[in-house]
Amino acid sequence: MKYIKIYTIAVLCGLLSGCSDMLEEKDFTYAVASSTFYNTPAEANAAVMAPLDMMRNAYGDDWFATQEINTEYVYPKGVYSNYAYREYNGFINATHVSRSATGWARIWRAIMFCNTAIGRLPEANAMSQEQISAYRAELRFLRAYNYLNLVRSWGGVPLRTEENITQWDLAKSSPAEIYAFVVNDLKYAVENCPDVPRIIGTPGKNAAKALLAEVYMYTKEYPEALRLSKEVMNSNAYSLVAVTGSRDFDKVFGYDLVTSTEEVFYIKTSRTDGKMWTYLGYTAHPNYTIDGKKMLNGNGYWTHYTDVRNTFIAEWDPKDFRKNLNVGVFNLGAAYGGTNGALLTKYWDPNSSGYAGNVSIPLIRYTDVLFTFAEASARVAGAPTAESLEAINKMRRRAYGKPANTADAALDYKLSDYSTLDTFIDLLIKESRYERMNEAKQWNFTVRLGRDKVQALVNKKRLDGLALPINEKHWLFNIPDSEFAYNKALNQATDQNPGYSN
Repeated sequence: MKYIKIYTIAVLCGLLSGCSDMLEEKDFTYAVASSTFYNTPAEANAAVMAPLDMMRNAYGDDWFATQEINTEYVYPKGVYSNYAYREYNGFINATHVSRSATGWARIWRAIMFCNTAIGRLPEANAMSQEQISAYRAELRFLRAYNYLNLVRSWGGVPLRTEENITQWDLAKSSPAEIYAFVVNDLKYAVENCPDVPRIIGTPGKNAAKALLAEVYMYTKEYPEALRLSKEVMNSNAYSLVAVTGSRDFDKVFGYDLVTSTEEVFYIKTSRTDGKMWTYLGYTAHPNYTIDGKKMLNGNGYWTHYTDVRNTFIAEWDPKDFRKNLNVGVFNLGAAYGGTNGALLTKYWDPNSSGYAGNVSIPLIRYTDVLFTFAEASARVAGAPTAESLEAINKMRRRAYGKPANTADAALDYKLSDYSTLDTFIDLLIKESRYERMNEAKQWNFTVRLGRDKVQALVNKKRLDGLALPINEKHWLFNIPDSEFAYNKALNQATDQNPGYSN
């Protein structure tokens, strides 16, 4: 199987010269004037590469940092520590608001790249209908992924599609309408994406099924989520990578890694093209070493960190290889826990020449499918089942260096200890924390499970034992002022998210 040559992204972006500024103007056509474009497979491939390139930026440093700082186990530092966001009071500082606005703009640009190509590809005259449908399916998967993050982080948003691509003034659609649109896109992707990804880093049928299963967890269509996640598992396309130590997880997350048996959908990076992941600069410390090598070759801001006295870190069994993978104890100075401070060390790149690393962005892993299956099967049955627990035990066994598919009486969670749905959900939260730490997934996962669950977790976060009440405005990001300035169908007084209206 081939993998993405990152340079091909330039084909489309070159044609769309100045496209990064066009969302600042009222022009959603991107001036793709050439009627000869989107006709050949090479041009369709370039159309897919364009949103992928934008997504590498959208799901970079600020996105991942913000999602992780939200969790029950991470603390902010530096530019992040100066905001009320640390106190679960949303965005109130102009700098942090602008960082949120940057994420908003990048996600929208990715969506608009998708919309342009989705609308134009049916006119292609140098491809078969099957090829056209397959490329459109890849683009609709990418559009769905981006809309999912918009609705989870901003709630209702304008629904911009290939049908209204030239219309700027659009009212907000409700979250239910956005979810319905995402489901429709993903159903198309499931039907038309290639069985095997066309190239590593583009979505295939299993990626579409995995994402649609997760979306069905949000819409509470649990039987469908169960069906799809089980289909992905039964495809035998994925397996958990065996490990015998914490850094063996580099076979899943490591620098210069092409792919693994756990990769369902990652955004790919390239050292030779300079298309790398900026988030590593936010977690690395310039003096921290792994296996005798600097974490990011002497670079790093470490904008957030954890502390071994945190309830959830302290109770984590050190025999679990995931702990040493994720938690790098290091003296960060008195203001950040001193010798109790710890870095987030899942990702590293000792060969980096700057503040980004050649590590693929793990957006969907096989473990995400296992979590969806575990929860969906329990919800359909009304209580956890042996199959529900087995999905979690597979990840737990692997984390302790045991064969994932072989029962281990001494290690396995027992169904008798998690006989109710509520106790099983608490187990899922714990194991998700261990398995998906530093993957920007825990916050959305726990919010979906219930704000009361999130509040109970956050109340254990402060080291002084005081509660951390989550303010109403913290549940959603603010819609940027620029959207209200240009989109006359929105009223900032009534359409801004709670707590942010001027």
